[in-house]
Amino acid sequence: MRWLVPLAAVVITIACVPPPVAGGPASATRTTSPARTQLPSPSPAPSSTPAHGYAVLVDLFSSGTNYDLTLVAGDGKVVATAQPAKRSPIADALELPYVSASNTRVYFLDGDSRIRSQKPDGTGAEPVTTVKGSAKVHAAFAVSPDDKRITVGLLDYSVRPVKLTLYVEDMGGANHRVIFTSTTRYVWPVAWHAGQLVVAYLGPNAVPFKSKIQLYGNGDLDRYPLGPSPYGGINLHVISPVNAARLAIISGGGASGLLTKAGVAVVQGDATNWKGQWINWRSPHDYGGWSAAGSLSPDGKIIAASSYGLGGPSHLVLWYPGDVKVDTPIVARSSDWAGWFDSTHLITGFYQREDGTPTLFDIQTNKVTQVQAHGFVAAMLPGGLDAT
Repeated sequence: MRWLVPLAAVVITIACVPPPVAGGPASATRTTSPARTQLPSPSPAPSSTPAHGYAVLVDLFSSGTNYDLTLVAGDGKVVATAQPAKRSPIADALELPYVSASNTRVYFLDGDSRIRSQKPDGTGAEPVTTVKGSAKVHAAFAVSPDDKRITVGLLDYSVRPVKLTLYVEDMGGANHRVIFTSTTRYVWPVAWHAGQLVVAYLGPNAVPFKSKIQLYGNGDLDRYPLGPSPYGGINLHVISPVNAARLAIISGGGASGLLTKAGVAVVQGDATNWKGQWINWRSPHDYGGWSAAGSLSPDGKIIAASSYGLGGPSHLVLWYPGDVKVDTPIVARSSDWAGWFDSTHLITGFYQREDGTPTLFDIQTNKVTQVQAHGFVAAMLPGGLDAT
């Protein structure tokens, strides 16, 4: 694995989006028309507290056999990079996530079976455990927020139908327990929440092949392989780590963006909370009109998604309940999603380099910070999803 020299961020301040006030965004930005994109008049930018935490960017297209992993701080600076190996290629196999964030570090798959970790200070890059992946078995995993447990999903392509095995163990391999196997239902772990597992689900009767599955979004699984979120699948289930009993379904279909403490956005509009309850955004003209990948803020009050301009490129829009939107000048694509550092700071990302450059945006001060790295937002660090 080769470590790269961190690069400085480029900072631009654009005072064009007034900050939200109590109860929603400033009235000057309110609009109910999806066909018009009006940027508000410049206004003085208030002071803002800096964003804390880190964004994890993954670029799957940086080379043929490796992928780029980048940690970006809340000020836009690159603090750590790595180039781990991709999984062994299996013809037509569906892409699976490569990373998992705990509250202290990001864990990432290096090859088929080796799990490494990375702290934001540049330490902890040594291998921490192995999973049972191989040249014919693709593995995905999720580490608990306290770094103590790991759950692993294995898709065995050496047999037909493909066999799924889901197991949980302590970090390092102790207390190994297989909790679910199937040749008809395909899930893989993506997170932990309140001591339970969160898995991505392909849907009933779906099989894990790119040529056989249709994920929400533009459907191009070669250029946009995970669909409208970093997890793949069509929705997310909360299950027991003891017996895989399902406790909640997070979005009936089209889960988009990153999971946050509030839940997850849905690509057709609206959102779902951690109890599996639909959150009515009360916005008939919202991002669902573009089938965009929305990202729900941690406080559950904003969804960031792209919107197509009139004859121009698409751009990031902040959608508030009640059919209110705030346009920003930040380039965005409907296939990509934003990550939230907190409820006033976010970062965009891109599958493809030609689609745009990852950018930080401060809602309170309107500061735009271009990041000297590429990739989609795969996770946020700290990665804990429990409400505080």
